Amino acid sequence: MKSGKRSANYWANCVNTMQDHLLLTAGPTPISEEVKQILSHSMFYHRSEKFIQTYESVTHRLQYWLRTKNDVIILTGSGTAGMEATISNLFSPGDHVLVVENGKFSQRWSEIAEAFQLKVFRLVVPWGKSVGAEALVKNLTAIGSLKGIFLTHCETSTGALTDLEIIIPAIRHQTSALIVVDAISSAGILPLKPDDWGIDVIVSASQKGLGLPPGLAFVALNNRAWIFSEQSELPKYYLDLTRARQSFQLGRGALFTPAISLIFAADHVLSQIQQKGLENIWRERQSLAHQFRARLTELGLSLFPEIPADSMSVIKFEPSVNAKQVHAELKEKFGILVSRGQGQLAQKVIRVGHMTNIGEPELERCLSAIQTILSTKIG
Repeated sequence: MKSGKRSANYWANCVNTMQDHLLLTAGPTPISEEVKQILSHSMFYHRSEKFIQTYESVTHRLQYWLRTKNDVIILTGSGTAGMEATISNLFSPGDHVLVVENGKFSQRWSEIAEAFQLKVFRLVVPWGKSVGAEALVKNLTAIGSLKGIFLTHCETSTGALTDLEIIIPAIRHQTSALIVVDAISSAGILPLKPDDWGIDVIVSASQKGLGLPPGLAFVALNNRAWIFSEQSELPKYYLDLTRARQSFQLGRGALFTPAISLIFAADHVLSQIQQKGLENIWRERQSLAHQFRARLTELGLSLFPEIPADSMSVIKFEPSVNAKQVHAELKEKFGILVSRGQGQLAQKVIRVGHMTNIGEPELERCLSAIQTILSTKIG
């Protein structure tokens, strides 16, 4: 085979190899057979009446999924696109913002904000820990003219949960700053009630709680956030939330060409979620996480985060066990794909996702494999 060229058989073999693996990463999640069928349908024109109706349906169903009555804007891109859109549409150069950093993905808020020349104040929390209301109040009152507070509901690098239900009411009346939450690894999986709790902006995406391929980002904004958008002086074009909102309100659907197949798949999945009931799904995911962790305890293992989110289980190992090797053996010997530890946790933890389209049989298979691997290293 000549360099740079790949045959159809090559790609078919790649797909078959991946299909043989059990996907238990911290995102993306497995997709259902029904979604696969929808994604294989003939292409639609995104300005057709049928597609615009579906686009509107998805937008309204997302309000149910995110438990909000506020506007939800759909973007074509990953969750990071939603994060960048939030900053570029709602803030201006020099604005003071507070970012709670307790892992790799919460640090991304700081990186994006600094790229757009915002003045970032960091509340650094040790990896695996969760910020408390007292520490947050102390920091926000020390910052003058604070415009934004950025939180991460589930920090995917550590599995730590930020208890928004407790924290946000404690700070909501202490500041006029926008409260922005990354819910990419929590929406549709963990209890999330932005309107009740006082969250101004929620960012999420398609590849975790919805069980879809990556490619859609969602930004839900309340009226306070839209007022901030009118004052923003940062450049934006493709991720212009105001223009996207106007396009939707005028009945034109998406501002630019969207991920058409993903929109149809999202409509199907969101319809199923409504039929099942979001609260029932929250309870189901919680029960599954607790069962999995009880079995981990039986194996003598424990979790890394102090307050774990039920989206995933970040498993820590004794210093004598290299987590990177466990990760490699799960893949090579057992056909199980989990997520590696990141940064300072690279050799200390593995991250097992149990977000969507994953049940007891899949997690039991993972547990059995981990037990076998550890028996050869410790026994």
